[in-house]
Amino acid sequence: MRILYDNQIFSIQIYGGASKYYYELLKRIPASDWDTTTIISNNEYIRNQELFSYCDFLPNYYFKGKAYLMDYLNRPYSLFKLKYTNYDVFHQTYFATYYFKAIKAKKMVTTFHDMNYTRYSDLYKKTVTNDVHEKELLQKKSVERADKIIAVSHHTKKDLINFWNIDPERIVVIHHGVNKIKIANLDNSRIVVNPYILYVGERYGFKNFSRFIKAFTIVSEKNRDLKLVCTGRAFSYEEINELNKLNLMDKTVQIYANERTMARLYRDAEMFAYPSFSEGFGMPVLEAMVYDCPVVVSNASSIPEVAGEAGVYFDPFQIEDIADKMGTLLSSSSLRKEKIALGIRQLDQFSWEKTAQEHIAVYQSLM
Repeated sequence: MRILYDNQIFSIQIYGGASKYYYELLKRIPASDWDTTTIISNNEYIRNQELFSYCDFLPNYYFKGKAYLMDYLNRPYSLFKLKYTNYDVFHQTYFATYYFKAIKAKKMVTTFHDMNYTRYSDLYKKTVTNDVHEKELLQKKSVERADKIIAVSHHTKKDLINFWNIDPERIVVIHHGVNKIKIANLDNSRIVVNPYILYVGERYGFKNFSRFIKAFTIVSEKNRDLKLVCTGRAFSYEEINELNKLNLMDKTVQIYANERTMARLYRDAEMFAYPSFSEGFGMPVLEAMVYDCPVVVSNASSIPEVAGEAGVYFDPFQIEDIADKMGTLLSSSSLRKEKIALGIRQLDQFSWEKTAQEHIAVYQSLM
């Protein structure tokens, strides 16, 4: 068996759930069974583990459009590999379609994470500069071309069926896994001395950050020392304005976090909050559980599928409910202990080894 993965996700993401998924998957499939069209990348996961040979592209320089430049520079090699090398199945890692003619009649698999470009196109248009409609069309063309579609949750499978009328027989649900072993030799000191609630990742649109910080304002009135720690990109001008209006700038900390930093932030947080009202899976929920961090989460989309009984749930559209659940978790040590214990049990349902074996079964079914 020979599986060929394209370069796309390793070009356009430095960190992120999608590239981590492919990295964890490839680590667990025998090296003799797969290849990639990636020749340049800045992705941190493959850089740290030397998963395959590639050129680290201008590693100390960051500029707008760099990720998509890397993708375009990878394209000639991708077309060559797809046209002239031997492989049994092509696994598409993102949704470009320029190579469809090159793969001809070869079997193709695509992984579908979420329907957010379709569900929330108006929100994306307000907050993301890329052409949302074009991305939606590329996703649909990829799904239509694929011989098998891997959905990362049952929620995502339902969306594919309900929105695009995709044949359920073509869709296989395979959950992401999680690394249950804590990173060794972490610095014991706290990055943030104050008690804090941790928010991870993007903050636009359906991520529900605006309601969340309003809820945090309510909680912080009763917990004067409490901070809000946000990882990811710097705050936008609009976000800074909103934080200032809520008098939260001096209570908010923004951190660029690698894997080791993330581990320390999860470890020391009072809780991890996930207010999104739409997620394809929700990998940070499981990562928080690994470090005994209780999770307070939205009761929407795939999140209950991932968090199970370990989650403290709120209605993501109700600011008062978000605040109430965070406040309850802060004030109840018994609830915290209960949810941490349930989180450890919930982790047993997810493993990257199982994820890899289920992918291998999909590939073999096409041969």
